[in-house]
Amino acid sequence: MIKYISPTFINNLLDQIDIVYLIKNRVKLKKKGKNFFGICPFHLEKNPSFVVNSTRQLYHCFGCGVHGNIIDFIMNFDNLSFLESIESIANIFNIPIIYAKKSYLSKKIYKNNIYYKLISNLSIFYKKSLFDPLGKEAYKYLLNRGFNLYIIKYFSIGFSPFYWTNKISNNTKNIKILYEKLGILQIDKKNNNYYDIFYNRIIFPIKNIKGLIVGFGGRVLKNQNPKYLNSSENNIFHKSNELYGLFETKKENNIIKKVLVVEGYIDVISLFQFDIKYVVAILGTSITNMHIKKLFSITNKIIYCYDGDKAGIEAQWKSLKISLPFLVNGKQIRFMILPDGEDPDSLIRKEGKILFEKRINNTLSFSKFFFKRLFLKNFFSSCEEKTSLIYKALSFIKLIPDYFFQINLIKKLGEKIGIINLIDIYDSFKYEKKIIINNNFKKTTIRRLLSLLIQNPKLINLVPKLEFFKSSNINGLFFFIKFVNFYKNQNLTTVKILEQYRGTKLKKVLETLLTWNHMIPDNEIENFFINLIKKLKINILEDRQEYLISLERIKGLDYKKKQELWSLNKILIKKKII
Repeated sequence: MIKYISPTFINNLLDQIDIVYLIKNRVKLKKKGKNFFGICPFHLEKNPSFVVNSTRQLYHCFGCGVHGNIIDFIMNFDNLSFLESIESIANIFNIPIIYAKKSYLSKKIYKNNIYYKLISNLSIFYKKSLFDPLGKEAYKYLLNRGFNLYIIKYFSIGFSPFYWTNKISNNTKNIKILYEKLGILQIDKKNNNYYDIFYNRIIFPIKNIKGLIVGFGGRVLKNQNPKYLNSSENNIFHKSNELYGLFETKKENNIIKKVLVVEGYIDVISLFQFDIKYVVAILGTSITNMHIKKLFSITNKIIYCYDGDKAGIEAQWKSLKISLPFLVNGKQIRFMILPDGEDPDSLIRKEGKILFEKRINNTLSFSKFFFKRLFLKNFFSSCEEKTSLIYKALSFIKLIPDYFFQINLIKKLGEKIGIINLIDIYDSFKYEKKIIINNNFKKTTIRRLLSLLIQNPKLINLVPKLEFFKSSNINGLFFFIKFVNFYKNQNLTTVKILEQYRGTKLKKVLETLLTWNHMIPDNEIENFFINLIKKLKINILEDRQEYLISLERIKGLDYKKKQELWSLNKILIKKKII
């Protein structure tokens, strides 16, 4: 039976406990003034940056950014759920727990618990199937790839048989509908039977940081596309949040000095088998902000180790750019460039653990990879090219929160370009740097457009009519279209825009956008704005395209939507060629 605790009890609990008393039994704290300082338990550090405030009953770490009340601390420190942490605190202080008669648990959480159970049961079925006669070929494939029985069982690898129960009885129909919502089952419209989207694939269960299975990855046995298939996005699985192997990495290490980020399941499993147990894999996508936050909460060093080909190098560069806002003092990213044609799985099997770890210990630092990549195709045949490179480099460097790291990078840039006093240029956007840190804004296309409009209101006349789909997943698009439609054909000024939002939460946001320095000469602002609009239009069409493809996969498209998808494909191909 699911337990419920009322908000009233939680508030009373927080009133009765002392956060300092509880935390100092887990972290050594030293009082300085009104606050207590200690070494943060959530990341590696030498100097104490973890602060507990007894007056506000809150904690905060200036190193990794974790913060919250005592419930948050217990959840993170003891790896407990929200309910479990409350029960733990109540037991420590001998406070009787009063469970609510009325449910305060949302339907969403209740459904999620059902999904966790269903997906766990399915994983057990897949594991069993690998060792059944139907899984003989899959098991043989894994052995031929060099995996031993222990590692196969450790990662709960399984196999999806080529069939699924086609007869739908009254007892199983509802369960199958739930599996369909998880994106695992689909209906064959020809015979109205359910089939498993992972059929005839080797199954890799994907666990969240708590060890709960949230999805699957499936690999084909023979050469056919797609080679890998992940669970679709659903209530409990979001690939931008999850990292394959993160739970196992935390499980195997009390202190995680570094984490290797690779591209695939096989890479993680192979490295673990060779006793390199600090590896995670992204799930068929680029590294995300959430991924980096999770990794930097358990380690101070991230090493990107992608395949040794052109696509792998491009992925390394993209990871560098996404990582920039997270490079605070003490945090570092490094790059492990593999030989051409190799991946972590193939290389460790050729070289073994000792040589592979030598490569790990000799990875490229951020600065070396940054400048190597930046100067790859830049031969300064003109002042214009040199100026363009400076702006490009500074646009990346200014996103780094660590000011002294910025200074060193700019000095190095000046040496390479031949401008000794380049550091003076940086003073022009010191203020903008502070705004970015305080507000933690990512410069999306929508925000750049709004920023330029606030700074140069006349640009609003260049905005064409934009189409908005109800299915749109582009953050801020609805607001942007509403903003443009409201202010178009008005005698618009920056002051009027800000005054319109006085007393609202958006005012502070717009004031921040007003301070953004786009590093663009005045005579190029209009063209830059037009290009951003073109980019936005493509993003809108791509977003609609992705929605229709997803819809087709789930339940199919009617004739009208098929025509729309065909038209979108044609338009996007043409736009990208142009």
